[in-house]
Amino acid sequence: MNSKSEKYYDNIYASIGKDYPAEANKARKFIQKYKQSKGNRLLDVGCGTGVHANLLSKHYQVEGLDIDPKMLAVARKKYPKIRFQQGDMVHFKLKSKFDIIVCLFSAIGYVKTKSHLQRTIKNMCQHLFPGGVLLVEPWFTPNQWHPGRVFTTQVNKADLKIVRMSHSSQRGNISIIEFQYLIGTPKGIERDTEFLELGLFTKKEYLDTFRSAGLKVIHDLYGLDGRGLYIGIKPLDKK
Repeated sequence: MNSKSEKYYDNIYASIGKDYPAEANKARKFIQKYKQSKGNRLLDVGCGTGVHANLLSKHYQVEGLDIDPKMLAVARKKYPKIRFQQGDMVHFKLKSKFDIIVCLFSAIGYVKTKSHLQRTIKNMCQHLFPGGVLLVEPWFTPNQWHPGRVFTTQVNKADLKIVRMSHSSQRGNISIIEFQYLIGTPKGIERDTEFLELGLFTKKEYLDTFRSAGLKVIHDLYGLDGRGLYIGIKPLDKK
C-alpha cells in the first residue's frame, strides 16, 4: 500500500506541537554564529513539505532537495517561489554551491548505513563554499532507541480526523517504525500503513564522519528541539 501520509504530514506534526518557527530561529542563530563565508545561499536537504525551507527563506536564498516526489509536490504547491529539486542526499550533484546546508528533523537517518552516512556528509561538504556551515539534526543513537514502544497521535479538525499508531522495532543498526493510520474525512474512513527505516548512528560515528569529510565539527547537545545538532564548518581557503 502506498502511504498517503504526505497529504496529512503537516497536520500530524502540528497536532503534536512541532514548533517550526522556533526551530528555524534557532537554526539561524547557529548559522550566524558559525558561518564564515560571505554569501547567503542555503540548501535544505531532506526538505519534506518545505516548512523549514520557507521560514529560512525570509533570511536566505533557499533551495530544497528531497528524494520523495510526493513530498516535493506538496512543498511546491505551498511555496511556489522556492526552488525544490528531487535528489538522493547520498548522491545528489548540483551545479551550485552553498554557504549553508541544513538537514533537519532527523532526515539523515534515512541513509541507513555508515558508508552512506560517510558519502552523504562528504557530498554535502563538497557542495559548501569554503567557510560554509552544515547543520545536521541526528536521529536516535543505538542506546537511545527502544524497540517495542507504542505511541498514538491524533488530529482533530472539523473535516479531518486522524489516528496514527506507531510501533518501534529494530533490525541490526536499523530502527523500524510501523505506522497504522485511520483517516476520517467527509468522504469516509480510510486505513493506511507505512513503514520507516532509519539508521542508528553513534555520536562517535557522526563526529568521525564530519572530520573525515574535512569539516571542523561541533556537537550541540540540545540542538533545535532536544535531538541535538552536529555543526560542520568547512575551512576557509588558505591564501
